[in-house]
Amino acid sequence: MGVSLKPIPILLSVLVITVVGLSLISVPVAADDSAIASGVGTWKSTTSYPTPISVQSCVVSGGYVYCVGDYINGSPYITNAVYFAKLSSSGVGVWKVTTSYPTPVAYESCVVSGGYVYCIGGYSEVSPYYYSAVYYAPLSSSGVGTWKSTTSYPTTISDQSCVVSGGYIYCVGGSNGAYTNAVYFAKLSSGGVGTWTVTTSYPTPIAYESCVVSGSYVYCVAGYNDVSPYYQSAVYFAKLSSSGVGVWKVTTSYSIPIYGESCVASKSYVYCVVGYNGAYTNAVYFAKLSSSGVGVWKVTTSYPINIYWPSCVVSKSYVYCVGGWNGASTSAVYFAKL
Repeated sequence: MGVSLKPIPILLSVLVITVVGLSLISVPVAADDSAIASGVGTWKSTTSYPTPISVQSCVVSGGYVYCVGDYINGSPYITNAVYFAKLSSSGVGVWKVTTSYPTPVAYESCVVSGGYVYCIGGYSEVSPYYYSAVYYAPLSSSGVGTWKSTTSYPTTISDQSCVVSGGYIYCVGGSNGAYTNAVYFAKLSSGGVGTWTVTTSYPTPIAYESCVVSGSYVYCVAGYNDVSPYYQSAVYFAKLSSSGVGVWKVTTSYSIPIYGESCVASKSYVYCVVGYNGAYTNAVYFAKLSSSGVGVWKVTTSYPINIYWPSCVVSKSYVYCVGGWNGASTSAVYFAKL
């Protein structure tokens, strides 16, 4: 590729970069009250993304999906492109370009609160590589408004997983050349992000986990650690409040060690889609969420392709998964009923 990109520990021979997993990368989303407990229905193909994409961060607001940044099959590999589209029970509508992110970015974590999107940290293919910058913008049916800078994260970070609850953002783990168990939170408003405050550390350094919120609890699934066995299956949960994150407690482990999965929460259930554990998978699992933790993980309808690093979102009892990596970024988008 002729560039020096972020180290990726799976050592894929098809990449110059070596990747450890996804924050997306993971995209945390709010619970949807219309989900049911029988798993995921048939996956269907829908409108492809305008370009092959992976390690972007997608969010939902007002029946639209907005995807920020990406890693594409070309040069430059990381871009500042932002696209949005209407969601329905028929799938994803036409993708439209909207206001570009202020800088090329991938591996950031974006969340939605009060009609605004907030994106934290991320990674670039040019020095200094890891960002502490935080930007936010209003969302509407016309796209993304003007991006504004707000309070920087306390450290450079990528590959963390951020969630929103009660008007606060909570960001868990991540990496900046080293893995961290640090957790920070801050108040969100139409004026940006307030002061970041350190809170209860995660039980282990972690990156590329996928965290979701249900009720007033956060649940973080699997991920990658730089100490053997590397691929994690551990799941932890904690109570959220305006004072921060409570005590982390271990709960039912994921069915397989995995990272680069994308999890969503809907009506007190968590659904985790694909991932990497030495091979690309198409496995999808779901489990019940409660104040006691995560219930038994059950297998459900497999994803149409073996892949990891998609960005999945949920809207009106449907899950929509955008892009991903299986040796190259893909523009494929699939959706299914929950």
